[in-house]
Amino acid sequence: MIASISYPLAQRAASAAKAAATAATGMGFPPRLVAAAADVAARAVLDRRSSAGRAIADVRKSLRRMLRAQGGAA
Repeated sequence: MIASISYPLAQRAASAAKAAATAATGMGFPPRLVAAAADVAARAVLDRRSSAGRAIADVRKSLRRMLRAQGGAA
């Protein structure tokens, strides 16, 4: 649960979401998975579980795993 959000935290979450969405789009994922990737990255930052950079790296790693599992080259 998010108790309070400062403006800088919201900015970091938004940048993490944008970077995750860009990565997912570049890997050829459908729009619903692009949105899910952005949501996961933003939520991790807003819940203060990880920094924006770490959230982006984790999401990209998961996306690459999904591609490999589907038989794509990542």
